[in-house]
Amino acid sequence: MKKNVLIVGGLGYIGSTLYSLIKEEENEWNVEILDNHLYKDITPVHPFIEVDVRDKDKISKNIKNFDYVVNLAAIVGDPACLVDTNLAIEINCIGTRNLSEVCKELNKFIIHISTCSIYGSEPNIIVKEEDEGFPIDFYGQTKYTQERLVRNICENSFCVLRLGTAYGLSPRMRYDLVVNTFAGRAINDKKITVFGGEQERPFVHIKDISRAIIHVINNDIKGIFNIQGQNLSLIKLSEIVRSITKCDVEIKTEVIDKRSYMVDNSKFAKTGFKYKYSIEYAIQEIMNSPTINNMYERIYSNLKLAERLKIKKLIQESKIKIIEGGIAVDDRGSLSFVNDYNFFGVKRFYQVYNFSTSTIRAFHGHLKEAKYVYVAEGSAIVAAVKLDNIESPSKNEKINRYILSEKKPQILFIPPGYANGFKPLEKRTRILFFSTSTLEESKGDDYRYPADYWGNNIWEVENR
Repeated sequence: MKKNVLIVGGLGYIGSTLYSLIKEEENEWNVEILDNHLYKDITPVHPFIEVDVRDKDKISKNIKNFDYVVNLAAIVGDPACLVDTNLAIEINCIGTRNLSEVCKELNKFIIHISTCSIYGSEPNIIVKEEDEGFPIDFYGQTKYTQERLVRNICENSFCVLRLGTAYGLSPRMRYDLVVNTFAGRAINDKKITVFGGEQERPFVHIKDISRAIIHVINNDIKGIFNIQGQNLSLIKLSEIVRSITKCDVEIKTEVIDKRSYMVDNSKFAKTGFKYKYSIEYAIQEIMNSPTINNMYERIYSNLKLAERLKIKKLIQESKIKIIEGGIAVDDRGSLSFVNDYNFFGVKRFYQVYNFSTSTIRAFHGHLKEAKYVYVAEGSAIVAAVKLDNIESPSKNEKINRYILSEKKPQILFIPPGYANGFKPLEKRTRILFFSTSTLEESKGDDYRYPADYWGNNIWEVENR
């Protein structure tokens, strides 16, 4: 029988696997992805409808033709949530409320993907679905809130799946999950480090998660269920990894993540579901994956992606400004400093030295790139103009003109959306530029205008 399924947040680690599995095994189903493509660093591998769960009207317009809604939309993981707690609350909680209310209004069945992290720390106890526990991390608290929203709003038209720690290969791979991390480091570094080790965790392969969601749809299952393939201590997990990869294992007594719990999966098993995939299987598939060689890249870590997103947001919201510094002098010499500056989002730097003071380098415009400008030697006129139209900017925009000098240490911050240029005032002038874009990124975000586009008086030295 044909099923119409919408995977909300379907570009992520679980959603991209679920989409692929449905396409492979359920040929009669109509399945689509709705996602806000929050992490622009990742190139989507599946087609999707770009909608944010925070926009209730757009959700309502795009959900009408689907019978089942799988809710995966969330900032996932405590480290990623803590980078921007407001964003995590907006997407995880307000977004889930919007989605639940729309599902209620339009009579859609929602399959909400939760986490066993809501149990918090329950050592030496095998928790069941009725044991709600209490989350001890911020991410777990947002997921706990999500569950209550779904249960209260959708009444009897929902299924909540509380997942153990996911692992395994995905089209949108993550190497910040403990099994994947251990496997990747064992292969690349020949060594893994376990902090504590006695902590118990439930684990489940990502393909079994996808199979469980399909099982819910095929069998019209309602209620709350733990999804767990096996309970293991972190030490036991490390031993499995070592037995396959022959890596070294270091045990450190300090405990970074205090969560410890085991979960009972018998309730879902009674619906007829059987787990197929193991940690051993996942390690073998990760060993043969081409992504393993690049496991430390930003795109494989939710924390790094969240940090990058936060940096972009802060840079975009910042205004052009001077960051003041100073000079300290004592009997040993002088020291120039700018203490209120940090390398926030900087990806590269370059130094410019002009052979002539008559040379003007202008204007370079950028929509995404921000720059920090510092004159290390000599002095220079630096100008920046806000771009109202990238192709044909107005010539009436305000000219921000600064004199930067080694004698008065300062850093000029030029945010995205500006054109900038400079002219040295002394022959020995050296200017340092710190950019928030790589060279390749900058090449695709570079717009040029003549030095006199906003007039020649910018570069004239006034005699006083």
